Amino acid sequence: MKITSPVVINPAKLTHYLLVHRDKNDKSGFLNQVGYTLENWQELEADIRNLVLGNEAVFQGPAKTGGDLYKVQGPLRGWGMVTIWLLADEDAAFRFVTLFPAKKNSHEI
Repeated sequence: MKITSPVVINPAKLTHYLLVHRDKNDKSGFLNQVGYTLENWQELEADIRNLVLGNEAVFQGPAKTGGDLYKVQGPLRGWGMVTIWLLADEDAAFRFVTLFPAKKNSHEI
């Protein structure tokens, strides 16, 4: 399905989690490789928004905290990415949860 509900991306998810180096489950390394840094986090936000609005959302199951989880795959700067979204029960908004590199090259997504 295409996402038509409001899309919510909390800036702190990008600036305090994805783009900050972590000893475990670090995501900043591959994001830095494709050109995303704390200095240009707004570009990452815009690119994630374009990815989710331009690709199909696939239902993944109910979230433990309520609502439903969806996966949206697509390219970010030529790299295949998987994004996870929560369709919250209370406000019908799609909320960004996380992203990670796709296992296959972006041309195969």
